Amino acid sequence: MILKIFLDDKSFHCLKQCIPPGSRSKLLLEKSVPLNFFGSNTVISCEEAEARNLLLYAGHCPGVIASIQKALRSAGLPIEYPPEMTSQQMKRRFRPNE
Repeated sequence: MILKIFLDDKSFHCLKQCIPPGSRSKLLLEKSVPLNFFGSNTVISCEEAEARNLLLYAGHCPGVIASIQKALRSAGLPIEYPPEMTSQQMKRRFRPNE
């Protein structure tokens, strides 16, 4: 399922600064779409696992955290993984290609 994450300029810049160079998450930011309807916003389209990875990077960006959580809730997905999920299952969800 593709999620749409809407970020204002300040949140997008904060997220951009938090993601380390060479990370695959940088590609998501390169593919983001700027919107200029009611102010300046950016839309990031990504899968659930990619959104959760961005959530890990966005620890110092409250606007990013709120936007990702809103996208997850809108899609009917849990904000946090269930406690019974093992670390192996979580790794598979975050890195489906491995």
